[in-house]
Amino acid sequence: MKLIVNVTSVGILALMLASCDRPNCENKNPIFDKYDVGSERYKTELVAQIKHYGQKNLKYWFDSYIKENGNEYIIINIQNDSLCAKGKVLVRNWNKLEGIKQTQGKGYRGAELKGLVLDIEKDTNGVELIYSDVKRILD
Repeated sequence: MKLIVNVTSVGILALMLASCDRPNCENKNPIFDKYDVGSERYKTELVAQIKHYGQKNLKYWFDSYIKENGNEYIIINIQNDSLCAKGKVLVRNWNKLEGIKQTQGKGYRGAELKGLVLDIEKDTNGVELIYSDVKRILD
């Protein structure tokens, strides 16, 4: 009986760990290989792809936190069956991301950002992805 409980517990733990990993993907867009995630060319192409597929048809995972020129960003992995890219997202309002801000992302790498909503701002300086909301963080 004890053996069955141990085997079941290990199986459940393995399933939980496997469900947290994002699926492997391979980038097929040369712009994402050629340019840096923060460059205007990269961001312009990424916004075009996000608009093409629709935000709700993409999945997002947290990668890292960076502070740059007084602004705070999260780097996220964005993917579906056809898209495999990273995004540099400006965070002005840390609502629902407080844990990431407090730890500067430590311990959140690979967490899925379910229901992530991004605003897209365009101005004369270029385009910016901006965090708006997230339903939940699956860590």
